[in-house]
Amino acid sequence: MPLRTGLRDFSFSAGELLLPQGIKTKGPLLALRRAASFWARDAFVLSYPKAGRTWFRTMIGYIINRQYDLATDNPMEIQHFWKLSSRVPNIAFTHDDNPNLKFGSEVETDKSRYASKRILFLTRDPRDVLVSYYFDAKNRMKVIDCSLSDYLRTGRGSIDAIVAFYNAWARARTSVRDFQWICYEDMHVSPRSVLKKSAAFLQLPPPDDELLDRAVEFASFENLRKIELADGFGHKRLRPADPDNPDSFKVRRGKAGGYVDYFSADEIAFIDDYIARHLDPFFDIYQRPSCRDRANRGAREPGLAG
Repeated sequence: MPLRTGLRDFSFSAGELLLPQGIKTKGPLLALRRAASFWARDAFVLSYPKAGRTWFRTMIGYIINRQYDLATDNPMEIQHFWKLSSRVPNIAFTHDDNPNLKFGSEVETDKSRYASKRILFLTRDPRDVLVSYYFDAKNRMKVIDCSLSDYLRTGRGSIDAIVAFYNAWARARTSVRDFQWICYEDMHVSPRSVLKKSAAFLQLPPPDDELLDRAVEFASFENLRKIELADGFGHKRLRPADPDNPDSFKVRRGKAGGYVDYFSADEIAFIDDYIARHLDPFFDIYQRPSCRDRANRGAREPGLAG
C-alpha cells in the first residue's frame, strides 16, 4: 500500500475513533483535517457551478460503485468512496474558489496549491452556464432576486466570473501534475467516450461497454429527474427546492444551447462579444458558431475535448 494511502486511512480512522465531534468539526483541528484531506486527494474534478457536474458525477460514481462492489445508495458521494475501500482512488469534486460568488476581477488566478494534483476540468458553454446558474441562485440558493437581464450585466457570478474562471485554468493547466479537459457538449454527443477517457485519467479500471451503457442510462435526464422528485438519494444535493417550480430542480433542463430561449438578440450579441474578446483561446470551441450547434451536429470526434 502506498505510504500516502496508509497515512490517509490511519489518520481518518484514528480521528473518527478518538476525537469528539465538536472538536474535529471546528477551529484549528478542522483546518488541519481539511489540509490533510486535500493532501490525500489523488485527483480533483473541477467545474464552474451548473456545468454538468451532477450528470458526470452520477455516471462516474455509478461506474466506481460497480467496479469496486461498494453497494452504496448514492453514487454521487464519490469523495467518500475511499473510506469504504482503500483500493478506490481518492477523488474530490469542487467548484474551486466559489467563483460564482465573485465578480470576474475577484476570481482567484493562483492555482499553485494544485501543482501535485491530477485535474479533470469540466466546462460547459458559458452562455448555458449563466442561465442555469441564474435559476439555481434564484430558486435554490436564494442569493439573488433580480431579472436575468439585470443579472447578466451586474450580478456576481455572471459572464465575467465564468470567463475569468475558465481563463484561470486555461493558464494553470500546464502547472499541475496532469490536466484533462472534458465538456458538457461532448457528453451530449458521446457520453460513453467521455466516461472512458475520464476513467483512464482518474486511474480507474477500464469500464466495459455494458457498464458504460448502464451508467449512461442510470444518469439520463429522465431517470435523474425521477430520483430528484422521489428524493431517491436522500441528500439535498439532488432535491428540488420547490417541487411545484420546475426551475428549482437541480436537474432542470439538461439542454445544450438552451440559453437562446432566455436572452434577447441584443443580449446574446453582448455575451458573444464578451466571450470573443475575453475568453482564452484554449476554449475556442465556445467561440461562434455556438457549442450548441457543435453538440447537435457532432462536428468532431466525440469525447475528445482538449
